[in-house]
Amino acid sequence: MSGLSRFVGFSRQMVECHLGSRSNYVISRYKHPQNLCRYSKIASPRETQGATNAQICSNERQISFKDATFENAFLRDACSCSMCLDTSTLQRRFSTGQIPLDVRPKSPVQVNKNGEYEVTWTAKGAEDHVSVYSQERIAQLASPLWRYNNRWRFARDAVLWDAETLHGNLVSRQYDDYMNDEEAFRDVVFGLYRTGLAFLRDAPTKERTGDMEIVVEKIAKKIGYIKETFYGTSWDVVSLPDAKNIAYTSENLPLHMDLLYYESPPGVQLLHCIANGAEGGESVYADSFHAAYQLLEDDPKSFYNLTMFPITFHYRNDGYHYVYTRPLIELDNFYTKPTPEHPVVRIKCVNYSPPFQAPFEHFVTHSETAERKVNFGEFMRAFNKFEKIIYKTSQQFENKFKPGDVALFMNRRVLHSRRRFTLSSSPEGGIDAGSYGRWLKGTYLDIDSFYSKLRELSGL
Repeated sequence: MSGLSRFVGFSRQMVECHLGSRSNYVISRYKHPQNLCRYSKIASPRETQGATNAQICSNERQISFKDATFENAFLRDACSCSMCLDTSTLQRRFSTGQIPLDVRPKSPVQVNKNGEYEVTWTAKGAEDHVSVYSQERIAQLASPLWRYNNRWRFARDAVLWDAETLHGNLVSRQYDDYMNDEEAFRDVVFGLYRTGLAFLRDAPTKERTGDMEIVVEKIAKKIGYIKETFYGTSWDVVSLPDAKNIAYTSENLPLHMDLLYYESPPGVQLLHCIANGAEGGESVYADSFHAAYQLLEDDPKSFYNLTMFPITFHYRNDGYHYVYTRPLIELDNFYTKPTPEHPVVRIKCVNYSPPFQAPFEHFVTHSETAERKVNFGEFMRAFNKFEKIIYKTSQQFENKFKPGDVALFMNRRVLHSRRRFTLSSSPEGGIDAGSYGRWLKGTYLDIDSFYSKLRELSGL
């Protein structure tokens, strides 16, 4: 099975597991590690529904509902009664640390007239507490697949792309439709998640709208709150003398991601083209996830090395000094556990930004690498392979901004670059006059606000 097939199959199977399904979906090749959910034993909804008193067993440590077994403390922690969960805010009234370690059922678990399970909890020195769990809730708690689906149902729609694949999957909508038509807005949000890239056309070719709101900020706020950085809430991408950032020159800007020297880099970037009379300056995009999974298919050991070796990113200029260290490929370790023989299939994000890469700060001497069994040469070989993939022309999508175009892309997935450009004449009048030969206005969204909107639109 190819790396891409593993990813697609994993995502789809996770989503297809839903309550009431006739089948008990499991991950075929990439099952959850058995120690992932030690508080429960996986069971299908059919197996847990309709259990009678005689089929429920409990002891000092755990309760078993047919084939679903839970640690007592876990099930007590899952109580959603009005004493434990505020009915208005839906927020907890207690801390997990307040649950006594010796909590246990005081008496056999009962099935009430509604088919719900009633548990009276007791513990030394604590008041008794009654919890009620529906059959549906027990089935949900017993299923890792349901839990994943409850947060990431839309994950099955992700498309890993090269230039050819993107052609039939790229979403592009009119600015007015995005702002005023909810169906068009949904298309853009879901399209942005699926491929990590989407476009708007025919946005105003000026910095601000009639109500004086900055256009790119207005577009972003329809999704969620703006992530303010040391560039401000939005910023201008123009060629400047004595620039403090390579983006503010006319030079070739290689594939990269923004602000990887932040602890929490922006999740989504938006770029609004206000003017573009430049020769050259084409924007190039590449799907880093596609490249990473291709590496997984071709060389699993290199994939593993890129998940382990720390790369330091920094920005030290103009009175700022930011530093953060992270691997090139970050994994979602709550769902899978990587080993050289069995790499993970779910990538959380990729971190690649050569212009802002600092000298290596970890495992730089022979003694360090020998002690930790980290081979710098093997890391370099893996890094080189990854770069060769992303710089293949077949892996890249090229587009030249026209005034009124807006690009939205996932900053932790899609790499972006800009080719060198020249201006036919020097700008006159300054930025307020809108006379820059090439003028983009940019802003960022936090990844959490984007996912919040995505879940809301998905009905989660």
